[in-house]
Amino acid sequence: MKLRQLINLGFLFLCLSVSKSIAQTDSLTLAQTDISILTCRSGDELYSTFGHTAIRINNIPLDLDLVYNYGLFSFDTPNFYVKFMRGQLPYLLGNTKMQYFLQEYQVEKRSIFEQVLILDNKRKKEIIEFLQFNIQPENRAYAYDFFYDNCATRVVDVYDIYGQPGKEINYLKEVEEKTFRDLLKENLRNLPWSEFGIDIVIGARADLITNRRHQMFLPEYLMDNLANATIEYEGTTSNLAKEPKVILDYEAENENRKTYATPWPLILMLILLIITIVVNRKPTKWSRIFNRILLGVSGIFGLFLLFMWFGTNHGATRDNWNVLWLNPLLLLLFTKLRENTILKMALTGCLVIAGLNCLVTFLPQFFHIAFLPVIASIGIAIWKLHSDARLS
Repeated sequence: MKLRQLINLGFLFLCLSVSKSIAQTDSLTLAQTDISILTCRSGDELYSTFGHTAIRINNIPLDLDLVYNYGLFSFDTPNFYVKFMRGQLPYLLGNTKMQYFLQEYQVEKRSIFEQVLILDNKRKKEIIEFLQFNIQPENRAYAYDFFYDNCATRVVDVYDIYGQPGKEINYLKEVEEKTFRDLLKENLRNLPWSEFGIDIVIGARADLITNRRHQMFLPEYLMDNLANATIEYEGTTSNLAKEPKVILDYEAENENRKTYATPWPLILMLILLIITIVVNRKPTKWSRIFNRILLGVSGIFGLFLLFMWFGTNHGATRDNWNVLWLNPLLLLLFTKLRENTILKMALTGCLVIAGLNCLVTFLPQFFHIAFLPVIASIGIAIWKLHSDARLS
């Protein structure tokens, strides 16, 4: 075993022993222990775009300050990249000292907010014991799902199960009618290429209308709901958590991340359409090469979408209507079927439906407006390749 792994294992057992001592100790120690939700703002990289949520256990007299984090995975997992691609990579619960947790976000200049949960000693003990049990090596892995089972939803589950059983929670913040895709786009304003790529890869399930619980898959929505919630119990009303407190303040950087960027995908796709029109004004050797490359790449992307739909466990990539225009059947144009008029008409019909959906959404899935010039380019290439085949 590597030295680093031994050090990490030793630290894990130290944290477990300390947290176990809290769970087994007297009511005074529990009363001095705060359990809070940490909400981390989005970062500059795609993996950090949607923020992060963690649980903090802090006992000042014992000099204990731990952060429990459901967003970990191990590069040492066998067949790591295959499992990651297929949505089979186990995610892990881990913990670290608060000071180390903060260092990462200081480097990335990401704000952190803390909300201390209002809990009695019994509930504190139950949550600590729950985390202590689930961080054991045999229990810490779980099947990650981007929308339904991630670092934020896991925290909601912990609080729902052990937070305030028997007490009615009233969320005061009104739920807006939004889809999962709408929620994602709120964090992608400054990342037009990421938005474009995500709109290609994720399917119709992202266009389902969300309820309050669904929306809390995003850390900032979880924070807002906690800040605007009360508990009713035996005729009394209290807050669910204390007011959010700023631990790290990088709100200026956060505002910059929320500004709209130049829509480069739309601009470059329009340029692609212009090039397609110009190249195909006259049938030449280069126009045929161009059309074959465009159709071949589009067909290969279609196979990739089918793989993400049927060959992985990623729920978000299923039911993907983008296969209408990134159509695997485009690859049949490289066979003798390229002269088949029925195939050409079928592909063209799919493109027309997809193009109309870019303008007015009538399919179960939203299409990015930048898809439209690509769809038109593919349509031109199909007809030109077909006419070239009949002339040859």
